[in-house]
Amino acid sequence: MSDNPDPERLKALAEKLDIAQAVPEHKNHHAGKYSGAGPAWHMVVELTTGMAIGVILGLALDSWTGLAPLFIVVFTLLGFAAGVRVMMQTAEAYQKKAEAKALAAKK
Repeated sequence: MSDNPDPERLKALAEKLDIAQAVPEHKNHHAGKYSGAGPAWHMVVELTTGMAIGVILGLALDSWTGLAPLFIVVFTLLGFAAGVRVMMQTAEAYQKKAEAKALAAKK
């Protein structure tokens, strides 16, 4: 290996570096693809939580009263209904937020 670098190779390398630095950085293409996943998972968790609370309360009441399938069925259905209600409220809030954002973009 020599101590004197080849000026032509250095010039070619400098040109390649200039070209590479001129290329704009790539945006994250997956962000747009999964942009609705956050609100969707939020609503799924709300529904699941409502049902889980209903099942736990139903199991506790069934074991306490001895009426095995009664309370678990009733409270599972009530938990599902509560989860759907909260999920619909969240969807409405997201929709209002999107409409406000669209209205602000028009101005």
